[in-house]
Amino acid sequence: MKQLEYKKILSGIGALAIFGLFLFLIWMGYPGKDNFQLDKLLPFSNSIFQGWLITIAASIFVLILSILFGFGLYLLQSSKILVFKYLGSIFNEVTFGLPLIVFLLIFYFFITVPLNLDNRFIAGVLAMSLYMAPYMKNLFDGAIKTIDDLQYQAMTVFGFTPFQKYRYIIIPQILRVVIPPLIGNLTIIVKGSALLNFISVPELYNQVTTAQSTTYAVVEGYLLLGVLYLIITIPLIRITKFFEKKVASWS
Repeated sequence: MKQLEYKKILSGIGALAIFGLFLFLIWMGYPGKDNFQLDKLLPFSNSIFQGWLITIAASIFVLILSILFGFGLYLLQSSKILVFKYLGSIFNEVTFGLPLIVFLLIFYFFITVPLNLDNRFIAGVLAMSLYMAPYMKNLFDGAIKTIDDLQYQAMTVFGFTPFQKYRYIIIPQILRVVIPPLIGNLTIIVKGSALLNFISVPELYNQVTTAQSTTYAVVEGYLLLGVLYLIITIPLIRITKFFEKKVASWS
């Protein structure tokens, strides 16, 4: 057992060394390294940090709201009332057929602006939440299908109400299925939040590009942008893997 752990540690160090060498070679081959000045962005460090925090906050709100909207969409498409079922299907197909940036701009200019919703952060969060709702709906749909017919028959025999079915039987079982992909979707949301720049939300990408336009530190800005996104997404990827192992141990 110790030998296996020792081997894993050595393999990890070796992989990091190879990756580090690869980055070093890229840096040595970069023609503009003599003019590389990351300190040009220091005067904008506060605004960039605020944008980073806004990106995190927007991503968390989008995740929570998209889960709620996704579950609501699942209930619509599962409804025995055909009007509701078709409404859910239409929204699902339209959303899947549009790129996020197009959906975001349509939502902002044709819904939030006519409604005089001046808060661009709220408008962007709502648009992204609605866009992610069908993806979340698919998670619920797949998870609920893992519950076999015998369990539904047992719930009917014992006279469970719809609330009791979801509260005590369905939701506890689907949680272990949906939690890992939910965290995976959060990484998609974090990266997609850069598109909020198009409606002037002062998130990370917006703040960095503003700094770039003033300092002309274009390469430095994109490098910093990549590092700051990785600081958010790499821990999320690790958490996803952790939950995947936990879920595997439950089954």
